[in-house]
Amino acid sequence: MARTQEADRVGKRRRAQIVDAALELFAARGYDATSLASVARAVEMSQPGLLHHFDGKEALLAAVLDERDQRAFTASDIESDYDVSPFERALEVAEAMVAWNAQHRDLARLGHLGAAHHPPLATAWARERTIRLRAQLAAVISRGITDGTVRPTADPEIVATFVIAGVGGLEAQWLVDEDFDMVAAMREFTQMLRRDLLVAL
Repeated sequence: MARTQEADRVGKRRRAQIVDAALELFAARGYDATSLASVARAVEMSQPGLLHHFDGKEALLAAVLDERDQRAFTASDIESDYDVSPFERALEVAEAMVAWNAQHRDLARLGHLGAAHHPPLATAWARERTIRLRAQLAAVISRGITDGTVRPTADPEIVATFVIAGVGGLEAQWLVDEDFDMVAAMREFTQMLRRDLLVAL
């Protein structure tokens, strides 16, 4: 039993090392230009050894995209206590994530991989992530309507869609125009949502 637990710990640690290395290489070189062999070399293991942890390059990409999101969420301090309404807190987190992405351009670009010609698994990841985020945000807005902090005429699904579209759209503009101030634009966008949707208590 002890050996099994130790093997699990070693396996998780090795998997994390692979994901970290792949994230840095994908961000620096791009997914297409990064081989599994180069990732394996970065963690000083063989390619067959790497494939023991991941079925292939697409599976590794999915893990990298999850890690990229986790870093952005961690940087936005999503788990911290807050003294505002849940929807306002969600807007603060969205602002913080955009600000974090502005400091990590290569990693932000990875988050847009699933939108076009990239591997089917990355496209599936982007779809599932969008559906999950939309449902979570819609639930927050619904709670706000129930507790009286969000105006009752708001449509949770549509508002959630607007927030996601705002974040993704501003990032897309910034990725093709580095001079575009997406952080300021995001602040203005969330301020409009606050003025429109939050109920003054």
